[in-house]
Amino acid sequence: MSGIDCTYEPAVVTAVLSGQFPRGCDEALVAHARECEVCREVSAIATLMHDDHDRARYEVQVPASGQVWWRAAVRARLDSTQASMRPMTWLHGITAAVAVGVMLAVMGAAWPMLMPVVERVWAMVAGYFPSADVANAVANGLRLSAMLGLIGAAILVVAPLALYFALSDD
Repeated sequence: MSGIDCTYEPAVVTAVLSGQFPRGCDEALVAHARECEVCREVSAIATLMHDDHDRARYEVQVPASGQVWWRAAVRARLDSTQASMRPMTWLHGITAAVAVGVMLAVMGAAWPMLMPVVERVWAMVAGYFPSADVANAVANGLRLSAMLGLIGAAILVVAPLALYFALSDD
């Protein structure tokens, strides 16, 4: 872009935007626009933009009022459906959280009852180890593994059920 300014530039732009350039305006302005580099560029670009604007104005297709009304009605129904589903989404999330909490509570309550079974199994297996230190290390590992196994099994059972009830459409 050049730093050259022309005093006729605003007049050329006004004539082009009013649709009077080059036929309906002063011949001296048209002659100046042909000779001046700045005004020639301005008139060429402004003419293209004005013509494009006119073409776009004639090519626009406004939909019928019935179609606009129908789209608005469909949009309103969709918005109301989405608004009514928000509490259900929260309810599904809360239900899933409660299901996980109940699962952990049941596991916490059942764990002390399972300890005697684990101790009996350990008593049977402890005889196979050569020393008491190795037996204690394996016992501690088995306790932790048993707890993690039960948690994993509970998740494998409860998670699909929770997903089924949360995602069912009924």
